[in-house]
Amino acid sequence: MSEKLRPRLELEQAFNIIAKQFEFKDAHLELMSDGRQADLLTFIKEHFHPDEPVMRSIGYTPDEEYDQLITLFHKDNLSLVLVSDKTNEIIACRTMGLAHRDEPLDPSELENEKLVTLFKFFTHKHEEMNVYKRFNIETSLDFFVLGTHRDHRKQGIASKIFQAAMLFAKELGLKQTCIHGDATGVFSQKIFEKFGFETLHTFKYDEYKVDGEIVFKDTGIHKSTKVFVKKL
Repeated sequence: MSEKLRPRLELEQAFNIIAKQFEFKDAHLELMSDGRQADLLTFIKEHFHPDEPVMRSIGYTPDEEYDQLITLFHKDNLSLVLVSDKTNEIIACRTMGLAHRDEPLDPSELENEKLVTLFKFFTHKHEEMNVYKRFNIETSLDFFVLGTHRDHRKQGIASKIFQAAMLFAKELGLKQTCIHGDATGVFSQKIFEKFGFETLHTFKYDEYKVDGEIVFKDTGIHKSTKVFVKKL
């Protein structure tokens, strides 16, 4: 049986205590809400997608199907966003959501072929990376998007919001769970490693082939996807 979160009011109170521990110049942390969903989607498409190695490599452009998946993944409103005090715009995010053993995503329901390609890549070693079996759990906390506005990078923002998310994860009320995340680029990989995550698997881009052809080419300095996990 999947675990349940603490009541929303308690989560908001816990988040507020955590948020006070972090200072940002002209910005503040917010816990995701329904009112921010559209802003988050726009932020991801403008400041995460253009630099995401595997999506850029195959020329995947977010469409309506992608929008629906992003909204579904973040429906629990557990993500942390950094919001500008001056413009009220999102300038960074560490998104996360619950995933359940008994509710896997069915790739046959996807229509965009490039999205199917991405899904197959991230799941092609499923049995070796099955965190539910590994930790004997029913629910995992999946870290999805770690992104910073292009005008605010190289300031340590991503590490700080990641740290805040780690603290908040411990307040969710989940007794048996783990944090799971796929990092497709070197910068996010360094942050996962900084916070003591175990590397469950490494997928080298030049070794992943379909019908004898390398799928992800021209990925620049990003040479692999690393799958990270950490027991809570």
